[in-house]
Amino acid sequence: MLEKKTRIRIVGHVLERGFIFKLSEEIKDINVEVMHVDVSFASLKAGVEEKMPSVMRFYLVGTDENRKDALEKIERIAKKAGCAIDTISEKVD
Repeated sequence: MLEKKTRIRIVGHVLERGFIFKLSEEIKDINVEVMHVDVSFASLKAGVEEKMPSVMRFYLVGTDENRKDALEKIERIAKKAGCAIDTISEKVD
């Protein structure tokens, strides 16, 4: 079976502002999975001290409707955390 995914890239202080934990909490009731999560930052000090933004990449996997619901929540969380959604693209594997 082909699996539909939405690839998302978020730029901002995703670790320092607890974006990952907020995301986990907000989408727990939606039947989607966040997979292949990658968080990177230029240096530990710069990232932790909010001198430079970090980047989070992941796939949102689920039905079209559930991914849409989750994406709306992701956009709200990102905005509250001062992060920007840099890329959203659909993919089928």
